[in-house]
Amino acid sequence: MTADAYPPRDHMLRDLNLFVEYKGKERSTARAPVVPAVCNDQGTMHVGILATMIDLLGGILAASVAYPDWIATADLSVYSKQRAQAGEVTAVGSVVRAGRAAVVVEAEILAEIAESGAAATSIGSAVATFSRLPRREDNLNIGSDDGSHQVFALRAEVPGLSQHLLEKAGLRVLDEAVGVVELDMSEYVRNSFRALQGGMVALMADVAGQYAARAIAHKPVITADLAIHYLSQGKAGPFYTRTKVLRMTGDSVLTRVEILDRGADDLLMTVAINTATIA
Repeated sequence: MTADAYPPRDHMLRDLNLFVEYKGKERSTARAPVVPAVCNDQGTMHVGILATMIDLLGGILAASVAYPDWIATADLSVYSKQRAQAGEVTAVGSVVRAGRAAVVVEAEILAEIAESGAAATSIGSAVATFSRLPRREDNLNIGSDDGSHQVFALRAEVPGLSQHLLEKAGLRVLDEAVGVVELDMSEYVRNSFRALQGGMVALMADVAGQYAARAIAHKPVITADLAIHYLSQGKAGPFYTRTKVLRMTGDSVLTRVEILDRGADDLLMTVAINTATIA
C-alpha cells in the first residue's frame, strides 16, 4: 500500500483519517478520530466505521504474515459494549492463527476522550478471518518476508469532511421500514480488487439493520454488534440490501441483512447479522 496507489486521493479510507502502525503480528494498531461525519444520529460512531478500521488493520496484519501470498476478508465481527462519542478510537490487533488456508485476527477497541487525560477505555472487541490467496502482480505491496515495522497514514487532502461520509459515498435510503438502502459503485468506495470496499459493505449492513430495527421497536435503537460474512465480491452495482427482523427482546432487535449486486444479476455478496440496542 502506497500513498499514490491505493487508496486514491479521494476515498472513504482517507476521509476517515486513519493511521495504521504495523508493529508485528502480536500488536499492531489503527487509530481514527471520532467526528460528526462518521457518527449516527445519536452522536456515536457507526459500528460500520469500527468494522472498516478492523478490516484495514486486520488486512495489513494478515497480508504481512501470509506474505508472499495475498488475502481477502472472509468474515468480520464487531462487538461493542460502549459507544464512541468523542476523541479518538484505537483498534489494537494481533494474529491469533496463521494457517495454510486462512489467517485469524483479533482486536480490542479502545476509546480515548480528547483532552480528558484519562486512559483509553475498552469499548468493544472484534475478530476477522482472512482467506489466503495466491499473489497476483496487481496486488498491493503490503507485507514483507521480514515483518518489518510499517506505518500507513491515510490522510485526506482537506482534513474534516464537510458532509457525512455516507452522504458523500452516495448511500440512499429507499425504505426505512424494511431496511432497504442502495449504493452505486464509485472510485470513492472501491477496494484494491476493484470491488466494493469491505468497510462500505459493513456500513450498509449497519444502516439497513438499524432502520429495520427502529421500525419494529419504535425506539431510536442503534447498531451495537455486527457479524459479517463476505460471500462474493461486488463489482458492478448498484448494491442494495434486503433486511429481515429475526428477533426483538426488550430493547434489543436482531436483524439479518443481505447485500446484493443488482448489476450482476442480484448476486448475493454478503450476509450480516445486526444487533441494535438503545443508545
